[in-house]
Amino acid sequence: MTRRLWINKLTLIGIRKNYEVLFKRGLNFISGPMSTGKSTIVEMINYALGSEKHKNYIEVRENCSDVQLEFNIGEDRFKVIRPLFDFERPIKLFRWDKIEKDFNEHFELLHVDSPKNEDTLSAFLLQELGFYNVKVANQSFSFRDLFKYCYIKQGDIDSENLLSEKTWGPNIKRKPTFELIFNLFDTLLSDLKAEMKVKIDELSDLEKRRKGVFEFLKSLDLLDYELYVNQKKRLDELINEKKSQLYGIKSRAKIDPTLSRDLEGKIFEFREQLEIIDKEIYEQKEYINKLVLLRNQYKSEMEKIEFVLEGAFTLSRYKFDYCPACLNEVHQHVLNGCELCGSELKNLTKEETAVYKSDLRKLNNKLNKISIFISEQQEKIELLNRLKDSKKLDYQQIQEELIHISKEYVNPFIEQIETLNYEIGEINNKINELSKNLTIINQYHLLTSRSSRQEDAIERLKNRIKEIEANTNDKESIVNELSEIFSDILQEFSFPKLSNAYINLKDYLPYVRDRKYDDLGSLGAVTMLTMAYFTSILILGIGSNNNHPGILLIDSPRKNLGSDIKDDQEFKDEKIFNSIIKSFIEIHGKYQNELQLIIINNGYPEFLQENLLVKEFDGNGTRGLPYGLIDDLN
Repeated sequence: MTRRLWINKLTLIGIRKNYEVLFKRGLNFISGPMSTGKSTIVEMINYALGSEKHKNYIEVRENCSDVQLEFNIGEDRFKVIRPLFDFERPIKLFRWDKIEKDFNEHFELLHVDSPKNEDTLSAFLLQELGFYNVKVANQSFSFRDLFKYCYIKQGDIDSENLLSEKTWGPNIKRKPTFELIFNLFDTLLSDLKAEMKVKIDELSDLEKRRKGVFEFLKSLDLLDYELYVNQKKRLDELINEKKSQLYGIKSRAKIDPTLSRDLEGKIFEFREQLEIIDKEIYEQKEYINKLVLLRNQYKSEMEKIEFVLEGAFTLSRYKFDYCPACLNEVHQHVLNGCELCGSELKNLTKEETAVYKSDLRKLNNKLNKISIFISEQQEKIELLNRLKDSKKLDYQQIQEELIHISKEYVNPFIEQIETLNYEIGEINNKINELSKNLTIINQYHLLTSRSSRQEDAIERLKNRIKEIEANTNDKESIVNELSEIFSDILQEFSFPKLSNAYINLKDYLPYVRDRKYDDLGSLGAVTMLTMAYFTSILILGIGSNNNHPGILLIDSPRKNLGSDIKDDQEFKDEKIFNSIIKSFIEIHGKYQNELQLIIINNGYPEFLQENLLVKEFDGNGTRGLPYGLIDDLN
């Protein structure tokens, strides 16, 4: 039988306190005025189950750090913790220990990504629900694809683009997901069989590794886990006892604590001063290096000018018989030009020569000044080094004084102190060795636990395969049955002028009054059809041969309905909203233990039973109710 998902508790981990909402199976109603955090609750559930991000709620940002969700899949209980406002960080997964009756301290890290490998939240959720490495439309099937049939957002409840079926990209997995829920997907059986083979191979590998660790532990006689836990406990007690003896001896020593503290304080001050001086010396050297680079640049500029002033006259006196680059004979001679390239060699005019000589004098002046400045800066380093040497001498003198008084006062107890320190060191060595052994033992238990989970997964796969082989669903029968449930729900909703409500066999979308849901010309009608459509999929999807997770979150079913609607007169009657709530209550009565329905709304009818109201806010705190989800704001 397919395993179902249901939420136990949502917790926003706060800075001053935590904010909790408890859930149960069946109907869970959450009520309150606008801006009290109702929608935040379902959005945080959605975020904890792998949504890429959530809205930037100011109150949540200022008061909370993480979201924690406790939930069941079948009989197995889990807890996930995900950081808020840091969407890329991984999620912590904790498993329930049935023996200890609490969540394990150790956790697994899962990434928020497509289920291409098993270390993603999506892959974990799908495997626990019975979907193993399924491909749809040549893409990896994701838990987020499945959850689209489990969550009606406030902004989507009246959407005329249900499940984004009008957009090619988001729509590509919509129909295959519908078929997966109702076991109509052609390749599901072959995918599950292929995955079972992979799981069996993985289990074989795990067992080989576990056996290897077992043999290693057996050879070292390390199989008794409780024995080593008790040994570590005994060693911890012994080391605490030795430390108490050591502290007692030190307290009996007649050393003047004031004098010792003063000397230690001075030593600390000198260390800080020496660190500051070292930093200043380093920065001064870096500064001088930059000045030297600038000086070198001046020299280079001067050399260039000197070359211009003298180079043309000097080079023109030389004749080249062979090229200095390629060593070939130079055949062509150019009158009043370069022997090699043939360029004309011109002598500088008086004006040009004067300009170059003026620039040369300026650069020479800068060079002299910067050389003097560099010398001054180097003298600063010498001063800092002398100051450092002086501080070191004072520092060493105080250290020697502290050592002297320590020897003078503690010396009578030095032998006992040394003995205890040696014994404490030996105990620490034993604890470290024991910790290494415990790490190996924990690794063995971890492999054992993974093998056990793998065996459970294989067993679930076998059962799923048997169910699918024995109960192959017929598409037309499923759609007809779904249409009946859909039509019945709309009648219970008091849908105005209801006629010919059905789910289309071709596109799996809802129709009523012989028109597709987006052609009704009424947002009130779309709201009612949307809720009826998803609810009918939930009810039929929890059948023994179907694969719906068994949970549905609906945010604001009153949208476009009720007496406060101005334009859509057809859906203005308050009894329509009351009929919808009565229908949800009837579903609770029929399927309380098989599904979970979480409804978020601004207000509720008087006939709603108190036990179905899991959270209520009043927006002002005057009725003894919390103001909102974040209820401790000033």
